[in-house]
Amino acid sequence: MRIALAILTTIVFSASSAVCAAQSPASGTPPRYALPAPPSVSSSVSALLQPSLDTVRRTLDALHAEKWKKGSIRDEANQNIDAIQRDLETNMPPLLRDADAVPGSLSKTLPLSRHVNAIYDVLLRVVEAARVIAPDDQAAQLQQALTSMGNARLALGDRMQGSADALEKQVVDLRASIQAEAARSLAAPVPAAVPCVPPAPHRTTKKTAKPTPKKPAATAATPSPSNPPK
Repeated sequence: MRIALAILTTIVFSASSAVCAAQSPASGTPPRYALPAPPSVSSSVSALLQPSLDTVRRTLDALHAEKWKKGSIRDEANQNIDAIQRDLETNMPPLLRDADAVPGSLSKTLPLSRHVNAIYDVLLRVVEAARVIAPDDQAAQLQQALTSMGNARLALGDRMQGSADALEKQVVDLRASIQAEAARSLAAPVPAAVPCVPPAPHRTTKKTAKPTPKKPAATAATPSPSNPPK
């Protein structure tokens, strides 16, 4: 499942890169594709897991471990039972709420799936211990709870696989739409670029100052015949 998630992450990243490439300024047209909706699911995760979780809780609450044979096996089984009960009371409810809030989201379902697998593994150790030191009726009840938990775990895995397949298909379809849009943008004729002609510079006419007329120089007085020079 981790490998599938890594592959989907790579595909999503590639699709995001293709989106950026398709939205080039040369086309100038809005894209004709839309992001796909998340995969739809018919029921919540809680409806899938809660019956088996309730079966495990009731079975553990009804156990009488004091009737088991004393020894280290019983002590370890008691510790595992306490750990499962605490996990069912404290850790599982918020994980179930997160998974129900976003149906079909692998990022919310993966933590829940890891927790379910951990509970199943610990419960399996309790069942193995019960086969050795517990009464037959209690060992049979624990086996039934383990079977119910195993079926729910497989159902959750199938659901996650279906969500991953649907998400992968949506990403592939989106990528194909982006590539088709990019091909249409490249095939469209690009309008000829209009050269930018700078405006003619504004010429200013310099005003020339008119020359100031020169005043005639003062001339010496010419002696008249009546006043001869002495």
